[in-house]
Amino acid sequence: MKRFVWKRKVGESVNKAKVSDFSAESKEDLEGNEDDDIDWLTGTIANKKQCISLEDTKTKSERLRQEGAMLAEAERYWEALKKWDEALQLIQNNEQILEMKTQALMALGEVFPAVQVAEKTVNIAPTWWVAHQTLGRALVNVGEVGMALKSFSRAVHLNPSEIELWIEDLYWAKSLLDKKKSLVDVDMVKSTLTVTEITEESEQYQGQQSLLPYNLNNVEATHESTKHIRKLPTNYVQMRDVL
Repeated sequence: MKRFVWKRKVGESVNKAKVSDFSAESKEDLEGNEDDDIDWLTGTIANKKQCISLEDTKTKSERLRQEGAMLAEAERYWEALKKWDEALQLIQNNEQILEMKTQALMALGEVFPAVQVAEKTVNIAPTWWVAHQTLGRALVNVGEVGMALKSFSRAVHLNPSEIELWIEDLYWAKSLLDKKKSLVDVDMVKSTLTVTEITEESEQYQGQQSLLPYNLNNVEATHESTKHIRKLPTNYVQMRDVL
């Protein structure tokens, strides 16, 4: 059985007069833009004062944020930080980008820069519980457990229904603080015992010295005084000092 397929002829319904007008306009545009250098990556024309942007600032910042998040998930933290820095140049006070940047810095071991970025995030968004949580974790990394406990407490106050804050952050920081206090108490007890032992040994030595039939200090003084009292031998020749 023969199969029929309908095919539309090219230029079947095209008006020839309109085609000629379109060709003339296209020719004029090409002649006018002959000297313009178009950068197809950025969407701009180099030799024109007005630049054509393919995306606005907010859209580009969001795209860079998502690209950085994908790189961070792949553990490519330095590349993610570069993307986020570019996004922050477009929108400086973006708390979400700053919070993710703090996490990446902590993963890289850059603990002090992480604290600085986390504090900036809290200043920008003081009512965002995630910012306080991330600041607390950054403070734990630098050994400031007491300050971290305060940050976790603020985060719990802002979002008390978050179980992660209670167990993984607040309870964890409290256990670290208790352990630190117990270690300090043990060190104080050890130092006290050491001082007590030294005192007891010194008192015991003084008691043993009092039991001796003579005093060692008096013996040394007597020895020094008797050096000049004893008689010289008859064959002793006194030597003069050499000049």
